[in-house]
Amino acid sequence: MKNQWREARSAGLFLGPGIGLLIGFGILPICLAVYMSMHRWKPVQGRFLGASHYEKALGDITSGLIVLAAFSTLIVGLWLLTRDWRQPLSKRALILITAVSLVLLFSSLLRAFQLQNFLGGYIEGQEWAKDIAKDMFIHKRGDPSHQLTLLNDSARSLMGASLMLLICQIGIFSAVRVNQRKALLGRLSGILTIYAASQVVSVGWRKMMGSGDTDFLNSLIHTVFYSVGTISIQVSLGLIIAFALYRKLRGFTIFRFLIFLPYVVPVVAMATVFRLIFGARESSLSNQMLTAFGGEPLKWIVDSTPLVSRLLGIEIDGLIAGPSLGMITVILFGVFSYTGYNAVILLAGLTSIPAELYEAAEIEGASAWQTFRHITMPLLSPVIFFLVITGLIGTFQAFTHIYIMLGPIVNESIHTGVIMIWEQVQLGKFGYASALAVILFILIILLTIWQFTLFGRRQEFGE
Repeated sequence: MKNQWREARSAGLFLGPGIGLLIGFGILPICLAVYMSMHRWKPVQGRFLGASHYEKALGDITSGLIVLAAFSTLIVGLWLLTRDWRQPLSKRALILITAVSLVLLFSSLLRAFQLQNFLGGYIEGQEWAKDIAKDMFIHKRGDPSHQLTLLNDSARSLMGASLMLLICQIGIFSAVRVNQRKALLGRLSGILTIYAASQVVSVGWRKMMGSGDTDFLNSLIHTVFYSVGTISIQVSLGLIIAFALYRKLRGFTIFRFLIFLPYVVPVVAMATVFRLIFGARESSLSNQMLTAFGGEPLKWIVDSTPLVSRLLGIEIDGLIAGPSLGMITVILFGVFSYTGYNAVILLAGLTSIPAELYEAAEIEGASAWQTFRHITMPLLSPVIFFLVITGLIGTFQAFTHIYIMLGPIVNESIHTGVIMIWEQVQLGKFGYASALAVILFILIILLTIWQFTLFGRRQEFGE
């Protein structure tokens, strides 16, 4: 008993400082941010506002909570879809056919419900329905009520066809062996959960965009562009560079130092250089290189035109529109700065793989691709998982280089969530800025959980 007490006391002495720092510099600031977000804090504490700041940001607080809950449900669906059910299904076409029929059925039900709701609102003269009708093509073809009725009938017909297809699949399902039904039900439940959650997220997001802070909500989209673009490119390039360094090429040490150098250079200095290189002037270095090869000068960091609109010449909003040229410039900075860091970490992972595995694969006659797929990637997956997780958190928190590259430039297409928070702080709206920070924090937590759900088990077991 005395020994156990001594061990517990020793553990407390070692863990106490770390726990104290975690509480003082981690948990307490989060609690303070939540407290500030519920008050008019400009710059000192004002009256209690409750969830007013969250309603201002998200429009309808209920819609925001529904979107968060649906996103969490989406994570559950991904877990159901990707988990090992131990009973593999031999007839995978059955899953596909059944899933398609169920998706069509639920899509038709949702479409019919939406059209009926919209039709009732339009007939009653509600403003939200009139605003939606202005953006639809049906107002150009006579009576909108008649056109909506036709669309509703079409949705019902599709629903009936999907229902008949589902009945057929139930008959097929009854003929499947019992040991295969677990896998079938598990994956179908995952598909249906993902579909239902994505539909709820889509509907809730549209409501939020219609009544909330569109600048902040668009900044979240820009943050997603920056995060996905930066992480995917820098991890891929880092893997290629790591393989090159793993081969012990000539000048190995110098090259490793050079690719790691951008990560060491101060961010402020690097961002300033990037701002000069990718300036909007025709005399900037990037535009001089374009004109030298027969291209037209670009505005780069100043350009806010979505990439899809620039390439296809059509007006599209949201995620489908893609990032702007200014955001691509910011992504290039992230890739240039952190690719070397990723390459060094991946190189360390490659050197930890036993050489005997590669020798055995060579003896068995495995090709380079088979070796890479069945040996390198499974054993390297924990390192890649670490880089993706840290990259996700880092990109959602990115501030310094984006702020420096912006300068006096007004380009809302590269305003990320953190930039929006800083702008509210500059305006003295500390309460509203705290609410935005809490929302961004919750989003980062959910995305991190999503990453662990998708890849946590795979990297743990080296799959």
